[in-house]
Amino acid sequence: ISEEKQAIDFPAQVQAEKNNPFIEWLAGLIGTTTPAPANLTPPDTCPTCTCGRTNRLTRIVGGQETQVNQYPWMAMLQYSGTFYCGGSLISDRHVLTAAHCVHGFNRNKISVVLMEHDRVSTTESMTIVSKVLRVIEHNGYNSNNYNSDIAILRLADVITIDDKLRPVCLPTPKKPFTGYDGIVTGWGATSENGAISTNLQEVTVPIMSNADCRKTGYGPTRITDNMLCAGYDEGKKDSCQGDSGGPLHVIKQNSTDNVHQIAGIVSWGEGCAKPNYPGVYTRVNRFGTWIRSNTVDGCYCSEE
Repeated sequence: ISEEKQAIDFPAQVQAEKNNPFIEWLAGLIGTTTPAPANLTPPDTCPTCTCGRTNRLTRIVGGQETQVNQYPWMAMLQYSGTFYCGGSLISDRHVLTAAHCVHGFNRNKISVVLMEHDRVSTTESMTIVSKVLRVIEHNGYNSNNYNSDIAILRLADVITIDDKLRPVCLPTPKKPFTGYDGIVTGWGATSENGAISTNLQEVTVPIMSNADCRKTGYGPTRITDNMLCAGYDEGKKDSCQGDSGGPLHVIKQNSTDNVHQIAGIVSWGEGCAKPNYPGVYTRVNRFGTWIRSNTVDGCYCSEE
């Protein structure tokens, strides 16, 4: 998160661990993801639970450290043990992230860390680490323009939902969220080309209409209907390298206890917090049916 992608840069060792470009190109042609089985079985029973409630009563605006486990659905993705992307818990066994965080990566080397806050310290919170059973990358994902930059990780473990650990809510269908404040959370860099953060950071950025985004430096053609833009004209605050795959939240209108929905997934951008180049996010509610049909085997929590 930056105060001041294609700057989407993974840490060097993660970049080196990725497949070589030829394999990656080949994988792009034939697809590397396990297709979702045709007959996902719904769980026998699901607990009654609520989604989208933070573990904090007040919010501070601006790029700064969050409270420990304030956003309990926030997931940290590691590749061979190294942090490289974010994600969001949406059910008791599914994490939503960006397709570019899994495309060309070996599923067996990806692990998901929940309830993390300080990546370096081990004492401030009890983390939960899970391997990934299945990666479901959207078949419309285009690694040239980041269209349909969305993927689901089916965790190997079922996560116990309780009053401290709960998933984020999926967004209201069809709502454009123009004019809403978007809250981005991540361990990404705090300045362009800067070091990634040790502690989870948050920043608030205004969501703009796609029509307005097409009038920015990106021009009329790069922003597809599957994307959402958020940021200030003058730059100032933005998501940055390392925030990829993490959530852009909105607070549901008229919700008494500030229900958080995931409106966007950190996808791409030109630099970080550059004037006239807002951050670009995957527009999650364009994929609601796809998400639901690929997560039938999980338990969801309700907004109420």
